[in-house]
Amino acid sequence: MKIISVDTMRRLESAAVASGISEYRLMRRAGTGAARFIETYCRSKFRRVVFFCGGGNNAGDALVCAGALQLPHVIVPCRDLHALKGAAAEAFKEFGGKLNIIPLEEFDFLPGDLIVDALLGIGFTGSEIRPSLAGALEKISASGKSILAFDLPSGLNGDSGIAAKGSLQAELTLTFGLPKAGLFLNDGPRMCGKIAVVPIGVEELPSSEALSYTFFAAPDAEKLLPRPALNAHKNSRGRVLLLCGSSDYPGAAVLASQGALHFAGLVRTLSVQCPNMPPLPAALITRLLAPAPGGALPREALKTNSDAAGASDLLCAGCGWGSHVSPELLKDVLDFPGPVILDADALNLLARNPQLWNGKSNAVMTPHPGEALRLAQSFKIDPAGSRPEFALKLAKYFNCIVVLKGFHTCVAAPDGSVTLNGSGGPELAMAGSGDVLAGIIAGIASGMEDLAAAVRLGVFLHGAAGDTGRGAVIADELPALAAQAAAYQRWW
Repeated sequence: MKIISVDTMRRLESAAVASGISEYRLMRRAGTGAARFIETYCRSKFRRVVFFCGGGNNAGDALVCAGALQLPHVIVPCRDLHALKGAAAEAFKEFGGKLNIIPLEEFDFLPGDLIVDALLGIGFTGSEIRPSLAGALEKISASGKSILAFDLPSGLNGDSGIAAKGSLQAELTLTFGLPKAGLFLNDGPRMCGKIAVVPIGVEELPSSEALSYTFFAAPDAEKLLPRPALNAHKNSRGRVLLLCGSSDYPGAAVLASQGALHFAGLVRTLSVQCPNMPPLPAALITRLLAPAPGGALPREALKTNSDAAGASDLLCAGCGWGSHVSPELLKDVLDFPGPVILDADALNLLARNPQLWNGKSNAVMTPHPGEALRLAQSFKIDPAGSRPEFALKLAKYFNCIVVLKGFHTCVAAPDGSVTLNGSGGPELAMAGSGDVLAGIIAGIASGMEDLAAAVRLGVFLHGAAGDTGRGAVIADELPALAAQAAAYQRWW
């Protein structure tokens, strides 16, 4: 979805109103959508939701949300709610008499509180926070409670991403309609935490004033997620060949295989024989090969298993290869006719042997920042600029899709498109996470015609697995959690 300015968002809302959708209807969509999100993701963690409200439309969003919630909640007004205007006044008229409203000076935090910041939102454009609100923001910050911001954390400029002194730092920001540019610029990523999007029905209206890159959130995943035909069979749902692992890293083959198995119809894995190989999934078709010197996959692994390669739609290579793999094996990988996912040591091997690159346009590279920098140095690509800009430079140079991993993972394509992923966070920064991601992407891409779309979906579901695990997760659990996240998007 597009990333837009605050003024563009206001124009989209005005256009919706002009088309016959009332402003209060848009507010109802925002508030009830926020309530669904809170009920789904916060019910098991928090005992009470506390809405800190200002004097604008964010207060109206909060009133609607509170009215729709089943969780215990209270409203803490920092402005006179009777003075609300427009749609916010309608929300107060409908819900105000039914809600538990506690004046700021009488409010006390309780264990298990979730704070909803509904104070300033996109209405803040200055450089200083008014003294009348500064005290409330200080009280919230000092509480140490988890903060969920509506649209923007209070004090953050929605266009520049510059945070005023005393701004709130949220763990998660629910942005309404379309994400605002300030969430991704300057202080924005630090202040807004993770980002989720609540659609309100203006997303398809024309918006020419958007950033050059886009944001991929749950509504995008829902549109892309494949619905297999009812008469599908294992060969029609995508066939993946994994070329992964070594004596030093045998678990990489297992993790990548589990990731692929949850999304493909059939998965074959070529790995090495070693005494410390973890148990392999029973659904996996496995061939364990005698290791080459250093415990690596043999250089002829693909040639001697051409039947497996010929019966596969997509190849995933590099997970757990180690540093002893022969360049000849990478050459064979790059000659595979179908799409190829190049991960980890396949990218490091390519950086050491740049002459092997054959311009394969249906390749997907999945580097972390260190691997990306090694590629840039080897191929003399200038790494300067923002992360989206760097990812796009790599994609255009190699004429393939590049997944630059990290917070808001960038998926760049040679056509100039760059998407920032809206799921996941630091809980994914652990050993084996990248192997699972490569497998998930391989599984999804093996059954989709649009390779770039499949990659974006795979990256999102991998991040959603981390979100679902809530930080208490290891890489072994990510494949099942990613499948759970995908199932949540379907109604059957």
